[in-house]
Amino acid sequence: MKIAHISDIHIDTPARPGSIWEFDRLIKRILEHNYDHLVITGDVVDVANTDDLRKVREVLKQNGILNWEQTTIIPGNHDIFGKYDTKGNKALSVIATAMQQRVALAAAQKLHAFCDIFRETITEDAELAGYFPFVKVLGGGKAGIAMVSFNSVLEWSLRLNPTGARGYVHASERQAIEQPEVLEVLQGKFVVALCHHAYKIYEPQTPVDRAFVWAMELLEKDAYLATLKKMNTKIALHGHFHRAEEYDVQGVHFINSGSVRRSTAIINSIEIFPDDTYTNAFIQL
Repeated sequence: MKIAHISDIHIDTPARPGSIWEFDRLIKRILEHNYDHLVITGDVVDVANTDDLRKVREVLKQNGILNWEQTTIIPGNHDIFGKYDTKGNKALSVIATAMQQRVALAAAQKLHAFCDIFRETITEDAELAGYFPFVKVLGGGKAGIAMVSFNSVLEWSLRLNPTGARGYVHASERQAIEQPEVLEVLQGKFVVALCHHAYKIYEPQTPVDRAFVWAMELLEKDAYLATLKKMNTKIALHGHFHRAEEYDVQGVHFINSGSVRRSTAIINSIEIFPDDTYTNAFIQL
């Protein structure tokens, strides 16, 4: 199986009308290169604009991949909260006030709207009340490829998440995957885990660095890692931090595809072979 992993597209048609056309062109290139599955690990849009999410849906539909077998999409913080402006001399209190106003629009409703728009890529059950975590078992590898998707967008909090950019995979999601019947389904599969937030950003060297890393970090990341290990995860895909890179943590291979918008259409290309070996590379289409 060939997987094209992209992230952090940040489509914003009011500000950049050509961004949806660029996305369509990238999807066409991915299909021309015979990829079997598209993975998007969040920040599909820039300012939590549901109209733009519907435009993304239409691009996937027109290209014939708005379905469970060919596409997996999870949300990022920009899809739920939008973005905040740190230019100039804006104080954290000003940013927090703006975030509070967005939270009044109900982040839970935004998450539900995101999942409804891309429902065909998640489930065929129109009555399903919750979406995460979800598991797909696709053809490939020795005994199938299991994609396990988590939502890592943390609820807004003045104390813990004032900018809306910190992440957390809820204990309820981790516990759901750790149930014996779920682990039994995953046993023997080539397991690929997805969440938006990065397990690792970088080691801060200055107070500014520390503030940036604090605002972007994945909370309780070791608990998330423990779940990945129980699943026998081979690859953990994410985005959020706009740097294409890969790193290993206790036997789990993390790959950050970076930002497809900022890296001029560089994707994380993965190929999984019948003997469960695999290759990955950052390539430009």
